[in-house]
Amino acid sequence: MRLERHVGGLSLARKVQYLRDTGWVEEEGTWRAPSADGEAFPLSRAVHHQLTADLCAALAPFGWKVGVYSQRGYARLVDPKDASSCSLPAALRREARRRGCPVGELTYSLFLSRRVR
Repeated sequence: MRLERHVGGLSLARKVQYLRDTGWVEEEGTWRAPSADGEAFPLSRAVHHQLTADLCAALAPFGWKVGVYSQRGYARLVDPKDASSCSLPAALRREARRRGCPVGELTYSLFLSRRVR
């Protein structure tokens, strides 16, 4: 699943700017995370990792917690209501349902809230 769809899609220029704004550095066609031991990723994978981190952090004020990250960068979140585990897209759907708004609207507002820090 491509998380970019959840934030209205990102053009190549927006992806590059998004990564630069969050501290990623481009090195020979790959992107390195801001952490010192960060692995280098192709652009699409780097965007996926950053979106995952930002959306998980934006869900935290609603009580969601990251249970575990897979090796490939997928997050499993713990639902604050019943302590069940689900994927990030499922958590976004659940939270949107609870708030009574469309998933795309909630996700985009969460994305923007993390971008304006």
